[in-house]
Amino acid sequence: MNPAHAQLLREGLLLQQRGRSAEAEVIFRKLLKQDPQQADGWRLLGLIELARGDLLAAGQSLGHSLRLRADHPQAWHGLGEVHEESGRPADAEACYRRAGELKADWAEAHYNQARMLHRLGQLEAARQPLQLCLRFKPAMVGAWQLQAMLEQAAGAMDAALLSLDRALQLAPGRAALHHNRAVVLQCSHQHALALQAHEQAQALGLDMADAHYNHGNTLFSLGQPAAAAAAYRKALARDPQHALAQYDLAKLRWSQGEADFLGELEAAEQAAPQSAIPCGIKAGLLLKAERYQDAAAAFERACLLAPQVAAYFDGFGQALCQLGQFDAALQAHQQALTLSPGDATLHCHQARCLLAAGFAQQAAAAAGQAVILAPDDQQAWALLGLAWRLLGDPREALLNDYARLVRVFDLPAPPEFADMACFNEALSAELSALHTDREAPVDQTLRHGTQTRDNLLDQGRPLVDRLKPLLGQAIDQYIDELPEDADHPFLHRRSQAWQFTDSWSSRLRSSGFHTNHVHGHGWISACYYVAVPPAVDDAVTQAGWLKFGEPDLALGLAAARLVQPRPGRLVLFPSCFWHGTLPFSDEQTRLTIAFDIKPR
Repeated sequence: MNPAHAQLLREGLLLQQRGRSAEAEVIFRKLLKQDPQQADGWRLLGLIELARGDLLAAGQSLGHSLRLRADHPQAWHGLGEVHEESGRPADAEACYRRAGELKADWAEAHYNQARMLHRLGQLEAARQPLQLCLRFKPAMVGAWQLQAMLEQAAGAMDAALLSLDRALQLAPGRAALHHNRAVVLQCSHQHALALQAHEQAQALGLDMADAHYNHGNTLFSLGQPAAAAAAYRKALARDPQHALAQYDLAKLRWSQGEADFLGELEAAEQAAPQSAIPCGIKAGLLLKAERYQDAAAAFERACLLAPQVAAYFDGFGQALCQLGQFDAALQAHQQALTLSPGDATLHCHQARCLLAAGFAQQAAAAAGQAVILAPDDQQAWALLGLAWRLLGDPREALLNDYARLVRVFDLPAPPEFADMACFNEALSAELSALHTDREAPVDQTLRHGTQTRDNLLDQGRPLVDRLKPLLGQAIDQYIDELPEDADHPFLHRRSQAWQFTDSWSSRLRSSGFHTNHVHGHGWISACYYVAVPPAVDDAVTQAGWLKFGEPDLALGLAAARLVQPRPGRLVLFPSCFWHGTLPFSDEQTRLTIAFDIKPR
């Protein structure tokens, strides 16, 4: 290098290190005017431009530097920052990766690569650069925080807590870490500890919409709906368009029997009339609340505001179908599929509308396409079976073999209880304490009753935990006695390795029932009866009985099998089977535990 040019480079670098970037930039520009082939000059100029937020200029300067010298890790890392700030995470990840390859012990480069992979949803790939980061810089707080996020996403909650504890040892006053710990504890159903962590985060000054929203979730899980509503409102005060806070606040208010449960959504709609988010959320809730005319109007507005969003046209079609406006509904469903042809759920909803409109053959084709896209989607199989039933297709009887695949198990009492009546009486008291809402969730199948929150079987409830081994024994027997059939949509998944997924308790009061439905993401579904009213003893009226084979569409199809509830009885069946309950009239309630399982 020319000695004069080397001197200019040293002068500029010294000024830059002393924070005198403007003066350094003058020097670097003078150098590059004299010698445009100076890779280091372009790199250092690019980093100054990046620091002041001139992304276009920084990208050009760093690009010049790399064309002249492609092996400089700082230039690659700086270009990665440019891409990240410009909203191009895939390009940023590639640059950070190259920087880490050129300088293997550069912890920050590995960390930033892991961050971009996490942002891109490539969680498994993010683990390797993150481990490299922690090898070279084990005291990097952000890396432990990211490690916890990856572990949480993988369902390894204990490991995530350990990573957060390590981060908190390094930075005990960092409010965001306490918030992250609260979220992991919430996911682990340790709600009381989660609340303490939320309160610690707030005491340290955390005042973000997401933090208040997650605080609200914990309060709701602890049965404090008023406090939860206040937390959701705090989230909306910080971010009026926080979609999850809008949705969950409305659901909470519905569960407390508040007639104006959409109040905050309507306020958000008025505050941002050009945003489709509030009216889209409102439309979905109105659809679940069976207010179809209002739902159709809200979805239509959402479609006008966001014509690129398939879900709004899909919801519009569902509402119109419920109103009997089949031609318009099918047009809306077709528009949704034009926007998102690979979405199995959209094909399912089109199939439902075709069935309601009387087009069974076309419905079979639509449901068949959903099955191709999502072979284990239970809603898709339920709709395809329904179309086959209407068409007289013999495949329906093979799919929906109610006599063989619905099994009833009357469970024994746990060893420390005299009989099942004693156990269920104690279990009933434990469950009843969890039924704190006034109404069923707006998005569930209950009518005139309530449902518990979160996954019941994962919460460590003492008597529920005593029941779980009994459930497991019955499930093992059920699976063991299933026939082998590699071509059957249900039987081909037969496996002795399984896991509980969703689980909850339902309590129906007089006139209560479950609408006909299927469990779209399960494999085997179940209902365990804890307490039943005397009305279910009537074998003539069959009040409160569990029914199979009757869809939630008015197609004139009757139930194919009914099962009488009894305390201590477990019923297992394929998740794709249509099922619901008959209403009953009785002063006593009907209390159950329901759950799904999947192959592990």
